[in-house]
Amino acid sequence: MPQSLTPQGVRTGSDASPMDAEARELFDRTTRLAASLLDVPVALITIADGDELHFASCVGPQQPWGATPGIPISHSACQHAIRSRKPLLIEDARVDALVKDSPALGALGIVAYLGVPLNGAGGRPIGTLCAIDTSPRQWTETDVRVLLDLAGTVSAYLHARPAPHPQGGLNIAAVARRTGIGADTLRKWERRYGVLRPSRTSGGQRRYDERDVARVEWLRDRLSEGFRIGEAAALLETDQANAESSAAGLRDAIVAAVADTDTRRLVALVEQSFTLYDVETAIEEIVAPALRLVGDRWEAGADCIAEERLLSEVVLARLRTLLGDRRAAVRGTVVLACAPGERHELGLLALAVLLQADGWLAVYLGTDTPLDAAVATAVRTNADVLCLSASDAAGRAELESGLAGEDLPDRLVVVTGGAGVDKHVRPRLGAAVAELREAAATPRG
Repeated sequence: MPQSLTPQGVRTGSDASPMDAEARELFDRTTRLAASLLDVPVALITIADGDELHFASCVGPQQPWGATPGIPISHSACQHAIRSRKPLLIEDARVDALVKDSPALGALGIVAYLGVPLNGAGGRPIGTLCAIDTSPRQWTETDVRVLLDLAGTVSAYLHARPAPHPQGGLNIAAVARRTGIGADTLRKWERRYGVLRPSRTSGGQRRYDERDVARVEWLRDRLSEGFRIGEAAALLETDQANAESSAAGLRDAIVAAVADTDTRRLVALVEQSFTLYDVETAIEEIVAPALRLVGDRWEAGADCIAEERLLSEVVLARLRTLLGDRRAAVRGTVVLACAPGERHELGLLALAVLLQADGWLAVYLGTDTPLDAAVATAVRTNADVLCLSASDAAGRAELESGLAGEDLPDRLVVVTGGAGVDKHVRPRLGAAVAELREAAATPRG
C-alpha cells in the first residue's frame, strides 16, 4: 500500500496553501521563469492537501491545464518527488514503470516530467515545482539545477512567511478603525502593492497584526506628505530592505539581491529604481549595469544563468506595466520589434516606454518577430517609424539585407539598432528618442 502523504509527509489545509496576493505573485513569476528557462509548454507549482494535489500556479494551455484545479495525489508523479524529497526525472511517462498507469498523466498529456520538492517551515515538503513536456525529453543537469534554484526561492519564501496566528488578530474593519483608512482602500493596497500580509484563520478569514497596522500608518503619513501610493509603497519596501537611494547603491543592492535569490527584495529594489529615477536613468545607470555585472559572473564561470533571467524578468514586468499606461499619441506611430531569433528585448522595450512618454503611439511586437510581419504591421498602422533590434552585428546585417527586399512606404522611417550597433556610436535611450523625433519630422522625397 502506498505510504500516506499526511500527516507525517506534508503539511495540509490552509497552512499548506499560502495563496494570498503576495504568494500568488511569486508563484506565478516562478512558473513563468521555469517555462521560459527550460523551454517547456507547462510549468506548475503544486501544493499537497490531504489526498488532493492542488495546482497553485500553472503556465500552460487553457485546455486542459487552465480548467484543471488539481488531481488526486495518488494519480500524480509529484507524489514521488514529495516522498523522496529528491528531484524526479521522467523522460517518457508512457513507458515509465513508476507512472505509466496513472490516468491523470494521460488525460493531461504529460509525457516528460521533471519535478523538485518544495519545502515549507521546518523543511517539510508541501508540494512541487515541476516542468512538463508533451514529447519525450532527456532532462539535463542544467535543467535540474535551474528548477532547484527556482524551487529554493519559493521554499525560502514559505519558510520565512509569518506563521498563522492560532487565535486573535484584527479583521480588516478593525485595521480601518485604527488607521483611518477605509476597508476598500486597504484591500486595494493589499492586492496591488502587497503592503498588508495577513495570516488566515482555519476558516480562511484574513487576520492582521500590529506590523500590518504600523505599515498602514506609515503609508498614511507619507500620503499626507504628498507621495502617491505607488511611490510610498516602493519606499516602504525599500526602507525595510535597507536599500540605497543612489543609482550606484541601488545597482549594487540589486546585484546582491539577485545573488541571494531574494525575489521579494529584488522586486522592491527595481520598483524603487523606477520610482526615484526616470526610465532612462533607471535603465542606463541602474538596471543595465546590474545585468552586466551578473552577466560578467556568468562569463567568468559562475553558474548564474537563472540569476540573469530572474533580474531580466522583474525589469521586463515593470516596463510592461509602464507601457500599459496608454496616452494620447501626438507625434505619430512607431512599431518596435526584435529581429527573427532575437530574444533580448529589454533595451527595445525601454525605448518603447520612453517613446510613448514622448507622445508616440508605441506598437510593441516583442521578441523573435518575422521581418515581413513587422513591416506589415507598420504598413497596416500607417506608422511613421519602424524600429528593429538585433543583439549582434550579424543579426543587424541580416535585417538590413532583408529590408532591401521589402516594398516599404516612402513615408516610413526604418531604424535598426540594438547591441549589434557599435557601442561607441550607440546613443543613450533619451538621445535615441530625440533622434527618432527628428528623423520622423524630416521631409523625405
